[in-house]
Amino acid sequence: MRRIFLLFLSFSFFITPIPAYALDVSAKNAILMDAGSGRVLFSKNADERALIASTTKIMTGFLALQTADTAEQVTIKKEHTLVEGSRVYFKEGDVLTVEELLIGVLLQSGNDAALALADHCGGSEGVKGFVKSMNDLARQLGMENSSFTNPHGLNCDNHYSTAVDMAILTRNAMNNAAFAAIVSKKTGSVGELTVKNHNKMLWNYQGSNGVKTGFTRLAGRCLVSSAERNGQTLIAVTLNAPSDWADHTKMLDFGFNNFPSRRLTTQDSFVCELPVVAGTAGSVDVRVRDTLSHTLTEEEVCFVRSEIELPRFTWAPVGQGETVGVVRFTLNGEVIGQSELYAVTAVPERAIQRQSLWTRFFRRM
Repeated sequence: MRRIFLLFLSFSFFITPIPAYALDVSAKNAILMDAGSGRVLFSKNADERALIASTTKIMTGFLALQTADTAEQVTIKKEHTLVEGSRVYFKEGDVLTVEELLIGVLLQSGNDAALALADHCGGSEGVKGFVKSMNDLARQLGMENSSFTNPHGLNCDNHYSTAVDMAILTRNAMNNAAFAAIVSKKTGSVGELTVKNHNKMLWNYQGSNGVKTGFTRLAGRCLVSSAERNGQTLIAVTLNAPSDWADHTKMLDFGFNNFPSRRLTTQDSFVCELPVVAGTAGSVDVRVRDTLSHTLTEEEVCFVRSEIELPRFTWAPVGQGETVGVVRFTLNGEVIGQSELYAVTAVPERAIQRQSLWTRFFRRM
């Protein structure tokens, strides 16, 4: 037998519709996502396949950090220097670390740096092997409408993604501390050269901490940005956006103003006392294991429901920190947060004293 406590933060049994927000952006494809929960706060043609130009390098940098040590040295080959478009202008024979190449890729948007990095990290198959790994990683991350044919993003058949896929990629990449540290830099060093980050949001938007620009004539202006305020991080993606800087400012402001991250429960919050049978104590305190937050509008807060699931009692012994139940938070029937419930202290099993036949007889008498 299990008992379930239903704690309603609202007494209404109906979910009121959330107001529709008008958000006008120049981008053909756009999305705004809360990085913590993955909740989509705004989208425009977000599932439509599109060219992504140098925002491709988010995948390149993220994958390289999972493949190579940043201190490894890479020698520039002639074929790396012959690529078109934005470059760091390496010379054949230059030797750089993986970290320097990452700075060249993610700040300077160097196509030559991207090729050198992919060639180094692709093993025996070089760039070809690295591109295969890019597509493998995309599938692992759930990027359902993405295909990569190169590590730099120059226009090519079967090289495309979507706004939502790029948001998914960026959400994962920004969880990599080394990646996040690089894309947040305003300037960086590549050999003896100092390069400046092309992402103007780092200078012009409060809390901006990444991530990557992109442009080709066919793709148009592409931008993926991230910003953090009050412990909440939002990710914005625009593809083919004539006014990308303005779009991102508008989208991020919209998210922070209308969908703040709200605390659902706090780690170690007391829940109740759980009865313990055959233990040295009659009950044990139960607390929440994790802190949970979720982006919610003012209207949605009133309709969040919490459900605490616990047994009616438990048998000793109970271990300290042992999971004894779960708490779930739902909005409109969808789970928006869940945490285990644990026993605060250990409750050993009570020792049973055995009595002799004569002792039991005389006690009865």
